Amino acid sequence: MNALPAVTAGDAFGGGMVLLGAVVLLVGARYVWRATAVIRSTPVVRASDADRGTLVRVSGELEASEVYRAPFSHDPSLVLRYEVEEKRLSPLVLPWFVTVFSRVAAGRFRVDTGPGAVAVAEPARAVVLRSGTVATVGPDESPPERLASFERETGDLPVSTVWRSPPTGLRALFGSLSLGTRRYREARAGPGDEVTVVGRLAETDDEPTVDPLVVSDRPVGRTLVRMARTSLAGVAVGLVAAAVGAFLLLA
Repeated sequence: MNALPAVTAGDAFGGGMVLLGAVVLLVGARYVWRATAVIRSTPVVRASDADRGTLVRVSGELEASEVYRAPFSHDPSLVLRYEVEEKRLSPLVLPWFVTVFSRVAAGRFRVDTGPGAVAVAEPARAVVLRSGTVATVGPDESPPERLASFERETGDLPVSTVWRSPPTGLRALFGSLSLGTRRYREARAGPGDEVTVVGRLAETDDEPTVDPLVVSDRPVGRTLVRMARTSLAGVAVGLVAAAVGAFLLLA
């Protein structure tokens, strides 16, 4: 009886690459499909223009009876993404700002479309708004009290990291590269700002409400590109990994 062919290290590695590539490809494709909701949605100006459960898109001015203050700038906000970036060494050994903390916040608001007003629930799953740096704080600098208080009260954001407090022998090098510098950034929209909201129309106790997938201040095409950009990179990585694995198996 013929013996089964031995599995070589190359075969095992190739099979692992194919499996890894397939997983990365599927995850990336899933997020790309989610991003296409902005072009698959139906434009409406009133909640009565579509059936419940329909993926809709509404555009107009933000309005709400109550607003809250953004944590870094204290500006009035209705939709907000706030994040902290820290300057670190990248995989290419170049200093780069890496996001170490990110949150999305939103209250319940309405979008004034002109002919009507559509209620939007909270929270939004994705916020694609123009962002800006509120403050930049070096590793040896003391942040303003509102930022220091935020860091102390936020358990997911360490006040100090190895990049901000390096070992003694590395302090001169880290200081020359400004490693550990933090940027506090906000992407926000407040009352009167023009936005586009994409989500499913849901029935609530009060009125039909959009359950938002994304809130954006960009045109539809640019919103799609912004949301899908990272996922497309994942799709490309998955394809390359699967192709390499398949080549090793067939070679």
